[in-house]
Amino acid sequence: MKFIARHEELDIPVEVERLGVGYRLRVGEKEIVADLVAAGPRLRALRFADGRQYLILYHRDGSEYRITLAGRRAHVRIDDPLSARRGGPDQPVSDASVVKAMMPGRIVRVLVSPGDEVRRGQGLLILEAMKMENEISAPRDGRVASVDAEAGATVESGAPLVTLES
Repeated sequence: MKFIARHEELDIPVEVERLGVGYRLRVGEKEIVADLVAAGPRLRALRFADGRQYLILYHRDGSEYRITLAGRRAHVRIDDPLSARRGGPDQPVSDASVVKAMMPGRIVRVLVSPGDEVRRGQGLLILEAMKMENEISAPRDGRVASVDAEAGATVESGAPLVTLES
């Protein structure tokens, strides 16, 4: 999955690829292989291939992240290209929004259930496409009215995945 990270007015291309139980990240020209494991509600353990380990504390608000790593703090905005293809975060929405698959793929994991309250940018499900896992996020705040896909299912481009209501 390709993203653009914005930090201190710099646009940094980021590509994330699942690699077994870990990830391969390309950040600008640099390639990193690491495992990232949940260690708490807003805490992740990061272990690099060379054995170095760090704890990451983060707070997410939509596509904005405040991150603390090794005593250093950063404020980063992560732009999801799938969100942009849906019209972006400033697109006007009706009372009901149907989040659709932007490409054919397989549903790896469903992260929400009907009745859940979600915030714009929150992950709804994981779609594997072209050997990459893509987190499909909520285009706006709302309540999950229905989940129209299940883990393991194959979906076509344009297939309804999740319906949100106000």
